Amino acid sequence: MKNIISSVSVLGLGVGLTVGFTSCSSNADKMPANIDKTTFDTTVNPTKDFYEYVNGNWMKNNPIPPTEAAWGSFYIVRDTVTFRLRKMLTDVGSQKATDGSIEQKIGDYYATAMDSVGMNKAGITPLMDEFKKIDAISDNKSLWDEVAHLKKMGANVMYDFDVSPDDKISNKEVCEFGQGGMSLPNKNYYLLDNPRMVMIRAAFMDYGKEMLMMMNENEETAKKNIQTIMNIETEMAKGSKTPEEQRDVHAEYNKMPIAQFASMTPNIDWNICFDVYGLKGVDTALVREPAFMSKLDTLVKSVPMDDWKIYLKFHLLTANANRLGDSITDINFNFWGRTFLGQQKMKPRWKRVSEATSGALGELVGQLYVKQYFSPDAKQKVYDMVHNIIAAYSERINAATWMDDATKKKAIDKLNKVTLKLCYPDKWKDYSSLQIKSDAWVLNAMRVNEFEFDYDMKKYGKPVDRTEWGMSPQTVNAYYEPTKNEIVFPAAIMQLPFFDPNRDMAMNYGGMGAVIGHELTHGFDDQGSQYDADGNMVKWWTAKDSANYFARLQSLINQFNGYELDSMHVNGHLTLGENTADLGGLTIAYQALQRYMKEHPEPIKDGYTPEQRFFIAFAQVWRTELRPAFAKQQMENNPHSPGMFRANGPLSDMPSFYTAFNVKQGDGMYRDSTVRVSIW
Repeated sequence: MKNIISSVSVLGLGVGLTVGFTSCSSNADKMPANIDKTTFDTTVNPTKDFYEYVNGNWMKNNPIPPTEAAWGSFYIVRDTVTFRLRKMLTDVGSQKATDGSIEQKIGDYYATAMDSVGMNKAGITPLMDEFKKIDAISDNKSLWDEVAHLKKMGANVMYDFDVSPDDKISNKEVCEFGQGGMSLPNKNYYLLDNPRMVMIRAAFMDYGKEMLMMMNENEETAKKNIQTIMNIETEMAKGSKTPEEQRDVHAEYNKMPIAQFASMTPNIDWNICFDVYGLKGVDTALVREPAFMSKLDTLVKSVPMDDWKIYLKFHLLTANANRLGDSITDINFNFWGRTFLGQQKMKPRWKRVSEATSGALGELVGQLYVKQYFSPDAKQKVYDMVHNIIAAYSERINAATWMDDATKKKAIDKLNKVTLKLCYPDKWKDYSSLQIKSDAWVLNAMRVNEFEFDYDMKKYGKPVDRTEWGMSPQTVNAYYEPTKNEIVFPAAIMQLPFFDPNRDMAMNYGGMGAVIGHELTHGFDDQGSQYDADGNMVKWWTAKDSANYFARLQSLINQFNGYELDSMHVNGHLTLGENTADLGGLTIAYQALQRYMKEHPEPIKDGYTPEQRFFIAFAQVWRTELRPAFAKQQMENNPHSPGMFRANGPLSDMPSFYTAFNVKQGDGMYRDSTVRVSIW
């Protein structure tokens, strides 16, 4: 539930290094380790638009595949992993496995998800027992009993709930409550009247009507019922926060005795919910958005029970839409894929199922993945890079003229205490209590959801497990977690274009090095900087240094507010954390490369100096093509800026880039020294 975990997300990281790759076959293992000049647009001067210079021909020659909303090397690497998963899952499924073994659980999950014939025949039948339970709701007690049950099964109803580390007591697990239960991404989709939001709401109403008709409602009833759902969710939206408002970690921290929370929400029976969740002795609530919880409480009293039943059944159906046969899957894709993101075609079943199996059975699949596809050589070299980058970061902190010595000392202490999690966990998650059967995908998915929910609930009252990972090894991603002060790099990201143990280190530092620096910098962005070396949200900056720091961040907000794509401006406040991490990551990685080259000098190669290759690798990593609908969705919701700004933005702030490519006043990449942003 936490919004404070900053990560290099699938929507934000993408982007690349190869020519001629499509989603129809996997060529990523053939991606060139060195510079491929055919991807460049040499008609563009690098001092005018460096991103276009490095990536222009690649983008001209590699249209977005019809099954994708965006394309670039991040997506290519993800596709490579999906091809590997397919082979691995198919092999596992062909084996005769012992009941309860890793192979049995993975094999049966994958097989039921691939069984399109069985799903089409069953339709919504696997949900009928749950629909009957919803229909049987008769009073407030039975309402909350069913709401809690549905949340365990993975339905997004009423509110958000989790057990996770307390921001101010980072070694303690606490119950967190916050806004949730809405179908559309955030409140703006319900309340703004610009053309896109009006279009999305109209399309959602059509989508909802079609989904409800799949439950054997006639068209008139379905239209009436989706309007009821829209009315409920619009009222929820009025009490919720925008994504920008949720970035304020202090405003998101509202801890209170459970008795106070219960008195604030008298119409919600938390005792019933806790009983269903298996929680005992809950004495404290961490409420992320109190106004939303108060709004929900008033709705519980004012909305008729029959309307809540409609709402609950709709959310149960939509939560499982892709697991109930082709007709419902098509309806779901037409709205969320085609209209919302601009995809032209649905991915083939094997891709959807491979990704879904990996997502559902994370570390179970991960154990098999690292055995087959992980190189120990890569781990050691990345480990060495991390330590060199941390050393470079310490140098940058010590050299910062805007920080007092007291703040520098605490910053370096935090940096030195960052926990490094590389490739895969030392201790695998215990899935022994998870039961996977050969009956139906939707039922297996519910079993997984209940297992994961119960797994989190069992953390309550126990010390925080700092060995636990929040991503599986086969995930092409990375993240920083402020309450644990840790950076996590799964095995799958340690490949081209980010990293290759056989590639020259200038390009490795420009790719993987900048990503490592990015995640380390999240510990010092507008959110992460509020947490100390032990992961507690406490004030550790001097007042003067804090003021200096946020003045620099405001300059970065202003810079990115000025970037425009398809008549939409980047939201500099929403993207502040990621923009800070991009600039910091690039700056630190560059200094780390200079440290490395003192003992390991690198020559001119492919016609470029090591410094030039470093910046080229950085720009290639952020190569991204976006469909217009996807670009709009990203600008509205995503804390990552579009790829071209993630490349050119930080580069235009770095004096070392100006030196490497002889950027002068009047050039497109030039920013006056008075407005260039320098943080670390």
